[in-house]
Amino acid sequence: MTISAIIISRNDNYGGHLAERATYAINSAIATYDEVIYVDWNSETHSLLYDIKDNLQLKGNLKHIVITPDIASILTNNDLEAQKCCEVLARNIGIRRATGDYIISTNIDIIHPKREDVEKVIDESNGDTMITLSRRETTWDIIKEFHGGELKYNEWDKLRDYIYVNSEERKHEEKTASGDDYSIINCCGDYQLAPKHIWDDIRGFEEVLIYPLFADTNVQKKAVMHGHGLKAIYNPPMFHINHGSKGWGGGGIADGINKKSNDQYRAVIYQKQTENNETWGFGDTEIEFEIF
Repeated sequence: MTISAIIISRNDNYGGHLAERATYAINSAIATYDEVIYVDWNSETHSLLYDIKDNLQLKGNLKHIVITPDIASILTNNDLEAQKCCEVLARNIGIRRATGDYIISTNIDIIHPKREDVEKVIDESNGDTMITLSRRETTWDIIKEFHGGELKYNEWDKLRDYIYVNSEERKHEEKTASGDDYSIINCCGDYQLAPKHIWDDIRGFEEVLIYPLFADTNVQKKAVMHGHGLKAIYNPPMFHINHGSKGWGGGGIADGINKKSNDQYRAVIYQKQTENNETWGFGDTEIEFEIF
């Protein structure tokens, strides 16, 4: 069994301490998964990965894809209101190129579960279900206190061991709208795991949803609409590093750079089977990547 993880971001310090959060997140992903694909979308200067590379414990399983601002603009049809870090397109680029038997779509500020615990989840599933794992929270105060007032990236695994046994399940159910039976939990997009055949069948995230909000719920509904299972779980521990801001979709709606959101009725209520075409994830386009 091989497992791929897709992580996306933009080098814009969204939420503050982005480089620090990303370092913990990617180090834990490198350790847990066979393949990690990081897609950097629309960074104005350079990829976030170049800022943190020296603090990563690299072992040759990290693939790095850069979508520059000029290409990002083309891929979003020059829509000035498109999400600055266009999650659905960035995630699909990674998912389409992932090689794992199982693929996880996740975020840049997540400390990942241990490998054996992810394998247990997969072994106990029926092989035809999308699973969303509820996050737990950790904070900079907790991290710095554990490290003696510092950030010790080379001891990220010791930190994970500590918060693994000093945390509680987070059971926060959510509906985005009346008739939403698909979100199941709050922040369902932090960790969405499915066998590759489900991602291929639903053709990834719906590519018309190029604005913030509701795309994570939408992809879970698509799994159901295509005849697959959907389940929320609360273990193993998986941690969101709290950045103290209300993101509301990759940079913020009310107080950030994104001002337009996806229509919740199009995304959640009216969605049936996918409307993506066979070239979803720009599957007909050769995209260069680096391996670290």
